[in-house]
Amino acid sequence: QRRPVVVFHRNDHIGLYAYLRAMRNFALGSPAQATADPTCPVAAGPGGDAGRMPPALRRVRNAVVWNKPLRRWIYLLDLAVFLCYRTVVEKLRGRVLIMDRYFYDTLVDVSDGHRWGWVRLLKLITPTPTIPVFLDIGPEESFHRKGEYSVEYLTRRYLAYKQVFEWVPSATHLVNTDLERTQRALWQVVAERGGVRPE
Repeated sequence: QRRPVVVFHRNDHIGLYAYLRAMRNFALGSPAQATADPTCPVAAGPGGDAGRMPPALRRVRNAVVWNKPLRRWIYLLDLAVFLCYRTVVEKLRGRVLIMDRYFYDTLVDVSDGHRWGWVRLLKLITPTPTIPVFLDIGPEESFHRKGEYSVEYLTRRYLAYKQVFEWVPSATHLVNTDLERTQRALWQVVAERGGVRPE
């Protein structure tokens, strides 16, 4: 449709951790990940120093980075930063903002699978995208595709994603069994909600 678009990746462009990685890469002279849009902030490059980090230091880093109570408070800061970006991109520049991952991904990160009070509260203050999309890929299929995490871990996350998206009634639920069918279904939703002409 020839509309100007900005694409952000949740982990690379928005929030405290993204900025810390960018500062680390700048200080170490690591190359930053290339972005397709010049309005995007400089992204942190793919992590490659974790394997060279001493095990004790890596455990300390992980304990801080993945600390759920800490990340819930950081979430508020990240949300404020995102709202500023959204105002600039959508309101001032009139562009379409596409997020690769969204705050729902972080809500899954900070959940423990049992107590949902904090997670639900954070969801309530998170702006709902015009078209929130849940691409439903089961844990076994996800493991088959990338093999990065165990099926048990992926199952826990899968169940957490399903729980979070129950609170997003406007979400588009896509089961990616056939790529072309999934693309057509997504385009139909974009055409209906985004006010674009279907092709």
